[in-house]
Amino acid sequence: MDRISHLPESIVHHILSFLKKTPAELVRMSVLSKSWFNLTASFPCLDFNIDCFSTRESFFKYVEYTTSRFCHHNLTAHKLLLYTEIQEPAELDVVNRCLELVLKNGVRELVISFTYSSLDFPKYRLPNILLSVSVLESLTILGCDLPSSLMLDAINFKSLIQLELTLVPLNDEVITYLATSCPLLQVLDIGICSGFKKVCVYGHQHLQELRITYDTPLERIDIEAPNLSSLRIEDDDDIGAPQMNLALCKNLTTVSYFGYLSPNLSFTDFVSSFPFVENLYLAIHYNCNTLKLSSPSLRTFMLDSMCDFEDIEFSTPNLVFFSYPCGSYSTWPMAMHSTHLKASMQCYPNRYTSGLWFQKLRRLLDKQNGFKVLNLYIDALHSQVSVFDKSLPCCEQSYKLMSQQSVYSLRLSCRPSQS
Repeated sequence: MDRISHLPESIVHHILSFLKKTPAELVRMSVLSKSWFNLTASFPCLDFNIDCFSTRESFFKYVEYTTSRFCHHNLTAHKLLLYTEIQEPAELDVVNRCLELVLKNGVRELVISFTYSSLDFPKYRLPNILLSVSVLESLTILGCDLPSSLMLDAINFKSLIQLELTLVPLNDEVITYLATSCPLLQVLDIGICSGFKKVCVYGHQHLQELRITYDTPLERIDIEAPNLSSLRIEDDDDIGAPQMNLALCKNLTTVSYFGYLSPNLSFTDFVSSFPFVENLYLAIHYNCNTLKLSSPSLRTFMLDSMCDFEDIEFSTPNLVFFSYPCGSYSTWPMAMHSTHLKASMQCYPNRYTSGLWFQKLRRLLDKQNGFKVLNLYIDALHSQVSVFDKSLPCCEQSYKLMSQQSVYSLRLSCRPSQS
């Protein structure tokens, strides 16, 4: 018996959602029978990626055909994902017709990601009907202009939880207005958007995560959000960190900053912007004589900087994990979500580690005697290295570190060079 065909439509749609994200899979299912043809037509997950098609013409025909079939059922789409490069104005006409059809009945998750064949090609402007989609929960826009009536009409994003804007022209007022008009917004991501100099959000009760990436001067971040817990700032063009007012964000415990600290902003002043931070991740271009850090709440500190061990001074009584310098950003997510049972320090010395480097490390450990575990990840210059060979400078110094009274466990990972 064909029992699957007799399942409720919502369950069949859930099964179809596990198919590969290629149109060929749905087409194969649709030809099984007339009932399956109707089931695939009402499938509420619309995923269009031009990379899955051999020709541009077939892609845009498929987008138009599939959205027309789906909208004939007058259903709310669970998601609409549209990834493409625009080369001709006629392609924008197809996209606009299809998008307006879907938005008319509503969509819960919307991703519009456009690139263009030429820098002179005008960006696609999203239709005004987008602002009235009350069921929208997640909105991601890349490479488009916002609706022309944004600042004129009321925004009905009463269900929006996540908003991500990348390569979208903005200004200061638009950012504030969008945040204010989305009362349930939890995640706000602004990535390389031109036109804004300030990010100001006031009195937002649900905002939990804020991510900002910029390549033009950002003057100020002013946030009043009592439930904000995570802030990530990326200076993509070594412009410098903005002034920040986050004093009312008492749940802001995780902060990441990647970029440049200008000479007129001291490291101490920068860190003082986050009085309640527990997890601090910094990758900074900063030439300093002393890097001072004082925080009674800090528990995890990852630092990637050109500062020497002798330049580092911190007073952090509750610190349980310190990593410096970070050899690869790929290790950061692991450290962000790990639990440290013993106070530990993790080091990624560069390939030209010398005895002097180990002496500086030892002096740092003398000052910071709270660490109980030291993990060293050494990339040796030799083609074959034994970590037990005391004739190698790195291993000789490592054995001396074991005599530190403050460190009773040392783990040495010594990788041969691939060069």
